[in-house]
Amino acid sequence: MSQPVHTILFCEDLQLRVFVRRLLLKRGWERRQIDEVPIPAGGAGVSWLREELPRQLAAFRSRNARAQTSLIIGCDADEKTVAERIAWLEGGCTAAGVRLRAPDERVALAIPRRNIETWLRYLRGEPVNETEAFPKYETESDCRGEVALLSEICGNQARWPGGAPPDSLLRACGEFQRLRE
Repeated sequence: MSQPVHTILFCEDLQLRVFVRRLLLKRGWERRQIDEVPIPAGGAGVSWLREELPRQLAAFRSRNARAQTSLIIGCDADEKTVAERIAWLEGGCTAAGVRLRAPDERVALAIPRRNIETWLRYLRGEPVNETEAFPKYETESDCRGEVALLSEICGNQARWPGGAPPDSLLRACGEFQRLRE
């Protein structure tokens, strides 16, 4: 099935946003189909994302009522598990009287554990675990190769590099299927 007409990209930090945007472009989205929620000057973080999430869900649902729309929420799990981070986000939504997502909504969660650098390092073929914090890239756009590989893997045209992928990366690949259903 084709991708939604419009996709809202809502991420806690620039590296994760660049990674997801490049993945969407590799998977066939056009730039004009992607709307990126601006990250506040000086950085944001997961607390900002949780606070802003109910407003972004309302905007998504309003737009989706008029045109097929998807929403991608990206944040690091940090020291939490992915399930704990999702529960924390759901708690913020519940407190605001908003549902995080319905089963049939095109809302995908990209939540790397520990952080996006875990996925980047794994996709470079380096050993990882999901508890250690790995160094950031000097320039966020340096993730091109890793994005290209993940795009091929998610399209079932390539194999995972080396050992088993991090659980959070496998989960994210499944999440992106929600955008195509």
